[in-house]
Amino acid sequence: MDTIQEIEDDELQIKPAKPTRECEEMLDEALAYIAENSQTQAEIMRKKFFKILRILECMPGIGTIYKNGMRKILLGKFRYNIFYREKENEIEILGIWHTSRGAEFAEPQNE
Repeated sequence: MDTIQEIEDDELQIKPAKPTRECEEMLDEALAYIAENSQTQAEIMRKKFFKILRILECMPGIGTIYKNGMRKILLGKFRYNIFYREKENEIEILGIWHTSRGAEFAEPQNE
């Protein structure tokens, strides 16, 4: 029987989660908006965002299938979805989108 360490070393493939420039801008805007009411809540959201990215690095399939090869995962009580795509060597974090927005999340255009 394999030990946990053997399974981690042999079967766990970690792909780095890399936010796009557009995602970083969306995150900054969301954090600034939340910070207007509570700097503490903005910091909690920032930490939660990066914690979810660490989880996605190990388990990219946990998000809900969205469209065009994208997935989404809810950023807890903050009601933002994180949109991402698994690539061969990385997890591309495309953006965050508040669930109350009327329009659907549209993938940022490549530069």
